[in-house]
Amino acid sequence: MTMRGGRRYSTQSYKKKELTGDDPYSMKQAPPGLLECPECHAIYFRKRWSVSKSPSSSLRSSSKRVGGVPKKSTKEVLPPQSFICPACRKLRDGYAEGFLTIHWPDWGTHKAEVLGLIHNEEKRASRNNPLERIMTIRTRPDGADLETTTEHFAQSLGKHLHKAFKGKISYQWSHKDKMARIEWEAPQKKKPIQTR
Repeated sequence: MTMRGGRRYSTQSYKKKELTGDDPYSMKQAPPGLLECPECHAIYFRKRWSVSKSPSSSLRSSSKRVGGVPKKSTKEVLPPQSFICPACRKLRDGYAEGFLTIHWPDWGTHKAEVLGLIHNEEKRASRNNPLERIMTIRTRPDGADLETTTEHFAQSLGKHLHKAFKGKISYQWSHKDKMARIEWEAPQKKKPIQTR
């Protein structure tokens, strides 16, 4: 059975995300060799940014010891080139892709606990992907507004808030751009049942 216009229905037609503009901060072509961000010391190697233990420490200790004598490597390791990572460029330019809004009428008593959870989650996420960072946190009397460098990180923070404190959460994804708005509302206080 066909539709009036003669076009067949496809499940992919509504699922396909339309990207009109490219992310201006994505790395389309990276310079050859290793790259190191001078600001956060993240290393770019094999099309992936990762966190180094200390700046260039893993590169300096690449030669192995055999019988107490350092073994000469067959390939010469070049020092990494200085290159600012996309997350540091987004922080510098104020280009946020994720927005998380927290609504909590009793914000004053829960502020330290919620911000502690958010900062712990940021530390955990930056070990896996150094490009996921919190750009700004603006507190209000009834909550806070956060901006993140990636839309997926804002979603992850919202999920962790919802898992820890319950409440209501809503997600809004931009159809054409890489952007997400997440709103989390604290659970309502249950009124005590009065007995006579």
